[in-house]
Amino acid sequence: METINRFLDRIYLAAAWIAGALLILLCSLVLYSILARLVGWFGGGASDVAGYVMATSTFMALAYTFRSQGHIRVSILTRRLEGFHRRLAEIWAHAVIAALACFLSYYMIRLMLDSYDFGERSEGADAILLWIPQAPVALGSVLFALSTLHVLAIALFDYDKIDPELHEGEGPQEV
Repeated sequence: METINRFLDRIYLAAAWIAGALLILLCSLVLYSILARLVGWFGGGASDVAGYVMATSTFMALAYTFRSQGHIRVSILTRRLEGFHRRLAEIWAHAVIAALACFLSYYMIRLMLDSYDFGERSEGADAILLWIPQAPVALGSVLFALSTLHVLAIALFDYDKIDPELHEGEGPQEV
């Protein structure tokens, strides 16, 4: 399981680095759009591309953020539970988020494929084929679904590695 964890964590980290680079690109596009308006240049589809970049950056960061427990967790209930009941609640919560992430991923892929099949174009100045910016968003949603399934598998088979802080007082922890 450690080999799989390291491999998937590298993929999530690479996606996070891509998301960070896309945020820099987003900032550059916004600055270009502002400067273009100030000096009277035609900005083209910079605003549209900035929107695509923002969506891609968001989805590419989801997997790493989920795996590193950066998402908001409501642990009021699980902190009050102990032992088997706590583990059951954790597994249930991870199963629900995995199901929702897989649902989202399926429909993001389907949206991209429908846009490809119908040759849909954006309505902005760039008139770009919509499947092009939708493809990396769909990839990000697939990575997010994979990370939720990954954490669910850890919850099922290697429970102590989810979050040692949540399991204080439940026995020895591996570091």
